[in-house]
Amino acid sequence: MFDIFKNLNDYSKYFENQLNLSGTILGLIVATSTFILQSGFSSFQFSRSMFLKYYVQQSKFVFLSLAYNIIFSLLLLYFNISATVLFSIHLLFALTFTKYFLDFYSHKGYIVTINSSKYNPYKNHLAKYFRYISNLGLLQNILIYGTIYFIFFYPLHFNGAYKLNEHQVFMTTVSCFGFSILVLIRIIPQFFLFSEQEYKSKAKNELKDDLDIDVSKENKILKDILIKNGRKELQEVIKTPKFNSLMVYMPENKREAFFVIDVEITNKTVFEIVNSIQEYSFAFFVELSSIHVDVNNYVLSYFVKVDNENKTRSYFLRASRTEIERLKQKYSNPKDFIEHLPNKVIDELFRNL
Repeated sequence: MFDIFKNLNDYSKYFENQLNLSGTILGLIVATSTFILQSGFSSFQFSRSMFLKYYVQQSKFVFLSLAYNIIFSLLLLYFNISATVLFSIHLLFALTFTKYFLDFYSHKGYIVTINSSKYNPYKNHLAKYFRYISNLGLLQNILIYGTIYFIFFYPLHFNGAYKLNEHQVFMTTVSCFGFSILVLIRIIPQFFLFSEQEYKSKAKNELKDDLDIDVSKENKILKDILIKNGRKELQEVIKTPKFNSLMVYMPENKREAFFVIDVEITNKTVFEIVNSIQEYSFAFFVELSSIHVDVNNYVLSYFVKVDNENKTRSYFLRASRTEIERLKQKYSNPKDFIEHLPNKVIDELFRNL
């Protein structure tokens, strides 16, 4: 394969300079990221967690690429390590970088998706992960996967299998350094772009005192995301295998995400009805906790019409993001998850089953 990198007569001087330059750039990025993460978003009212995660994910792969330059420069300057061991370390860095890099672009695709007409209907985590990346567009996807290949896998063609030499490390460190410079140049403009986006999303009457928290704007964003994730019941009455009819709407609420859920169920036992509600609630809560908006409390308020009864039965559940995260780690079964929710009010028909 054609080598676009010029060979050097003496790599020692190069790696000494690379060590100094990468350390300097690493310090600049640490300082910039620390400012943004600690205080840069203090004025944001909406989607703060979404943008904070954007910079956290970005910092991971930038730090890793600079760490690669520093560590490999030290290894080649001061240690006598075999080409096979160098290859193993390089491959570990490559795979970790790929994971962090794709995590970042999946989250970026998530932001693009909820702010556009694109959607992501997949329930499977892996399919949803890559769908967010594909939603960035064909050109962006070519650049994403091309960057991964060019930085870490292209240099592997210039030596025997499972071996890495000085020239290959030179190729990777040059690419990593140039890549880090480009990211550093873009960090501040990105921050001001998000600030402008946040400013435009604010109406004058939405500027509240910190003690008066209004999440109504976030609730609208949350609803849009759920619809794009395939929850058609937020738009119209639908029929599912578990419910004869299902409709969800969100009344105005300034403190939490409140979902009123109207369901009709016929020709099922009480056990089957409760199982259906528990499975639906479990999936809904898990999905809500995975959405990055600044709403951390959720209510599912069911009005259940059973067969030909004139009255509706209630099934009320309230949970915070923290409670959901804690419980889903302990209980993968919907029944166990719902039973351990501390805040619920359930009609007597559905109790103690």
